[in-house]
Amino acid sequence: MIKKLKNQLLQKIFLYLKRGLETEYNRQRYTDFLANATIHSSVKILPSATIENLSQCPTLINIGRDSVLRGELLIFAHAGEIFIGEECYVGESTRIWSSASINIGNRVYISHNVNIHDTNSHSIDSYIRHQHFLSIMSTGHPKEDIFDIQSSPVIIEDDVWIGFNSTILKGVKIGRGSVIAACSVVTKDVLPNVIVAGNPARPIRKIK
Repeated sequence: MIKKLKNQLLQKIFLYLKRGLETEYNRQRYTDFLANATIHSSVKILPSATIENLSQCPTLINIGRDSVLRGELLIFAHAGEIFIGEECYVGESTRIWSSASINIGNRVYISHNVNIHDTNSHSIDSYIRHQHFLSIMSTGHPKEDIFDIQSSPVIIEDDVWIGFNSTILKGVKIGRGSVIAACSVVTKDVLPNVIVAGNPARPIRKIK
């Protein structure tokens, strides 16, 4: 009986210490996120989430009230902005990368494994692309756009749903209430209240 009580006491102490360590880890992690982004106090940042702000300016990444972040946000050193509205969801393993601007409205649901990029990330010229790669490997991402990187803003309006494994490319505007079907590649603007699917994505029907 005494041995059983002793084991129960040790287990409670272990769980107490574990919770304390997890709380401190989460507190430090949240502090690190605040150094890289402007985040409403109601935002839920789940364990798989990452924020990489190479410009080191926290006002260039904004996450609105009651949103949930499980994916990755990244802005480049030379330029980029990411604005996420209220009550949005960014799924696990989703990557949102910006070197121009990505503006996401309210109540936008982004599934897992989605890629949203407003940039090519590299030049299409092979020589310039190689020099860019060497620069990143030696001194990190350049703080000036000297490597012919093509970028164009992405706008995703309110109430859009983006299915898993989809890709949204630079210069695209997705209209309010539209649905991007799973595994779609969006290369052109999407009108409001339509469902698009395929590679490249095309309208398949309107939403009443």
